Amino acid sequence: MPRRLATLLAPLFTLLLLGACASVKPPLAEGRLSPPAGQGIAIVALTGSAAPHIRDTVQLQLHLQGEGRKYTGYSHLASDTIRAEGDTPNSEGRLLVLQLPAGRYQAERVSGSWQRQSNSWYDEREFFNLPLQRSFTLGAGEVVYLGQVQVNINLRPDLSLGQNTPRDFYDLHVRSGVTDTRNIQIRPLASQPAGQ
Repeated sequence: MPRRLATLLAPLFTLLLLGACASVKPPLAEGRLSPPAGQGIAIVALTGSAAPHIRDTVQLQLHLQGEGRKYTGYSHLASDTIRAEGDTPNSEGRLLVLQLPAGRYQAERVSGSWQRQSNSWYDEREFFNLPLQRSFTLGAGEVVYLGQVQVNINLRPDLSLGQNTPRDFYDLHVRSGVTDTRNIQIRPLASQPAGQ
């Protein structure tokens, strides 16, 4: 496949994949997130900001490792929004609701890319990797809110950790039908130990 065609089709394939993942609703029981036996649910907001001329081309990936496997959560700033209640602005990014086997995990890094306009006959993508190195545990039946991972793309991409519980719980309610959040434990990555 010619490089130009591959470059043009990559964002389309990503959007199709993300759309399929977004349509899967997490398991609920009586309005609560309810993981299957032996599993837990990790919730993390993967958000970003970028200059207007590249914003629509930004793709983000959060990489986790644990229980002998790797897991990746995706966000595309052109199509993903975390909804906020009332007059509070929505956030660009995706609230990841990850159903995982119980165990110990490492949030290893965030990677991503954006389209760089160039004078050549095709546009090139700029790629980046930002280390995260935060560990967390997920017990069987647990639902854990890990807060927010925010990626800022300016002259040099960087990330910061935080949390926005009202926004994220509202998005869970609107998008996933969660009406009872009392079983969600709040353990943001910002307060978790750095991993090895």
